[in-house]
Amino acid sequence: MKTKASRKGSSIFQSGGVLSTLILVICITVISVLLSLRIQQLTREQCFSLLSSSTREVCTNVENNFRSDRTSLRMLSRVVALEDSLDSDTVNHMLTTYDVSSIITNIAILTPDGKIIPVRGSALSAEGIMDYAALSRMGEHMSGLHPSLANANTKVLRSFVPIKKAGKVAGMLFIEMNPSAIASAWSPDIYDDSASFCIVDRSSGEFLVNSWDTSVQNVSDLNDTALAEALCGGETGFSHMQDADGETIYLSYMPMEMEDWQIIITAKESDVFSFVNQMRQSLRLFLMTGGLVLVMYLIWLMYNNHRSIRATEEQANIDVLTGLQNRNLYEAYCKKLEKRFDTACIYLDANGLHELNNTRGHLAGDQMLRFIADALKVAFGEDAVYRIGGDEFVVLQKGKNADSLTRTMQAVHTELERNDYHVSAGICVREKDMTVSDMIKTAEKRMYEAKQRYYESIGQPVRNRNE
Repeated sequence: MKTKASRKGSSIFQSGGVLSTLILVICITVISVLLSLRIQQLTREQCFSLLSSSTREVCTNVENNFRSDRTSLRMLSRVVALEDSLDSDTVNHMLTTYDVSSIITNIAILTPDGKIIPVRGSALSAEGIMDYAALSRMGEHMSGLHPSLANANTKVLRSFVPIKKAGKVAGMLFIEMNPSAIASAWSPDIYDDSASFCIVDRSSGEFLVNSWDTSVQNVSDLNDTALAEALCGGETGFSHMQDADGETIYLSYMPMEMEDWQIIITAKESDVFSFVNQMRQSLRLFLMTGGLVLVMYLIWLMYNNHRSIRATEEQANIDVLTGLQNRNLYEAYCKKLEKRFDTACIYLDANGLHELNNTRGHLAGDQMLRFIADALKVAFGEDAVYRIGGDEFVVLQKGKNADSLTRTMQAVHTELERNDYHVSAGICVREKDMTVSDMIKTAEKRMYEAKQRYYESIGQPVRNRNE
């Protein structure tokens, strides 16, 4: 049975332990969330920096490559201009020396009479394919996407350089370039090669090179008016948008100097935040592990708290010398018996304890009290026996009559006398008009009467309990 002090101590201990654990959980959770948000912010800033630097690098590399190709075309056009005929075998041999690769798929000459002379194969009519007059007026330039001369189903970019003789344009030398090969060659090596490279014609908004999303063919397909205006306006910047699948796409863009084109580098949020997502998973695992540890700690705390309470209760409610229940439990149990009338009380007092302490020492007296306590435990059960004072014991029984208690008490007397120990006992069975206090007082009174008879029988006066 818990005393008020033990219950209060238990409540304070439990509240403090649980509160400390909850505060620790909240702190760990808040720190983890703040850390995740900070890492996310830093990753977004790093994405802006990485995409911006990659855009500048790609723009520089692409322009240098295009300038190099144009320089080669100029040199070739000057050599071709020295020949009398543009469709001669010599000119064709000169064209074959040009480095045709996966990017540059074809080289040819457009003549004023509307013929196209490819490096391989027969000449063909330019009607419906190219307009010589318009192209010659534009001079050196790069076109948008057009069907390839070799395969009408394949779109290519064309770079034109005029062939001049005596200061006049005598033909247009041009190469065809594969946009997919350009995208593969110049896509930035970031985010495990998952970033995409695009070129947009600012005048038309057309995507000339697109390794990002083939469904987006014009800036008008982006469904982002501000971004479309920024791209067509030749601005430099960083933005983000949602793709058709609802995923966020980060974009960095800047204009090319060589052409009226815009370079764009894109990266998916899933690729940008790949490391952050891994860290989030690690944080979730950490929180789950930490939560499990804290739950185990709380269980351990409650277990130790329970043990501490039990130890406190034993110290508060159990008599140290005899192991019997003490006066605290006795008084608490008496209150519970007020509504029960099938109870009885045996009030006992050890005889000769004072004399034993004086003659043989307190150890002998303690041994006597322990022996009496053990005898009472055996006879009545330890839950029914209380030590309420130095040499006073009380037995509270339920459902027992006076004859039964007298017989049990006689057996106790017999056991004690075998070891030359004696007790005086008073028995009272509660009657209906009797309170618990009256029952105990009656038993105590009868105990003193028995003590009087005991001392008279041995020819000694009854010792005053205060002596």
